[in-house]
Amino acid sequence: MIKSVLKIFGLIFLITTIFGSINLRADSHTPNMTFDFLPKFVHYQGEIKVNGKSLSEIETSIDFIEVEFVNQDQIVVVGGKQVELEEGQFSFKSFYGDPINAKYHIDIGPGVPDETKFDIYVGGVKANEFIVFNPTPKGGCPVSNCFNREQNLTINTIPTPTPTPVPPTPTPLPTVNPSFYSGQIIIGSSPVPDNIEVFAKIADYVSDVVVTSEGRYTININPKTANYVGQNIYLIIQGNQSITSIPFNPDEFISDANFLFENFELKIQEDPVPTPEPEKIIVVATPTPEVQKTQMNIEGPDNDSGGCNGGSSSFSIFSVLLSILVVLLFKKSRKEPNSVI
Repeated sequence: MIKSVLKIFGLIFLITTIFGSINLRADSHTPNMTFDFLPKFVHYQGEIKVNGKSLSEIETSIDFIEVEFVNQDQIVVVGGKQVELEEGQFSFKSFYGDPINAKYHIDIGPGVPDETKFDIYVGGVKANEFIVFNPTPKGGCPVSNCFNREQNLTINTIPTPTPTPVPPTPTPLPTVNPSFYSGQIIIGSSPVPDNIEVFAKIADYVSDVVVTSEGRYTININPKTANYVGQNIYLIIQGNQSITSIPFNPDEFISDANFLFENFELKIQEDPVPTPEPEKIIVVATPTPEVQKTQMNIEGPDNDSGGCNGGSSSFSIFSVLLSILVVLLFKKSRKEPNSVI
């Protein structure tokens, strides 16, 4: 029983000792906490003088004078290791007089290793001073990124405007006259067929396209400028360049400028067979014969009485019949008296 009680007291003592040491470590660490997780930068500002005179009082003809901080070629320590920085690896720019007249203002950092040295350039003129980047609190500042530093600068030369480079005017090349060339074209061991397109090439110059006839070509080469004189002329057929070449010279008329090609398969486009037009059927309309109307017109003594044609004809027939009847009656009347006597 006594042994069990002693074991319990011993366990309680051990637990108390362990927790006490843990609390002690946590409490002892609290006063030494830092703010390294904040971004580190330094704000620099100051005046700029040229041979003892403020730069703001000097006419420079520069609208915006640039102030640039450029790191030197050096070795710095980062995380306990030496690191080599190339010149210009870190560069920060500002403008003199912005936002306060007669002063410059610029922020260096974050991301710059501690103790990095910077040269300073004012309008391209190197200042006599340099700075060492040291983003540590000063004067009781509680955090590291509120650090400001006054850094006046002096330069020995007044900044001058950077002249705008003007490209030189290129000298125009003299022009040359064209030349005419003709000759045979041999592909493998056979002359070129008719109606094959071919053009000439001199460096980057390309002539107009011509077609072959009877195994020959005739071409006008006119590169226009003298830089092509003496350069080789090649013929091109269906993407194939001639093996042989001749130099170009102006004012030439050469009729035996023959060219040889390696044997390759020519793509000859056959003339398309014309599609026969459909036979045109011409339909001639047979005229319908007119039915001619025959009209009998018997003129009588009363024809001048007028009226329509139909009425006039009927009246004339009636008159004829009436005349015949009168004649018959007259003859009969003459016969009757004779018979009485």
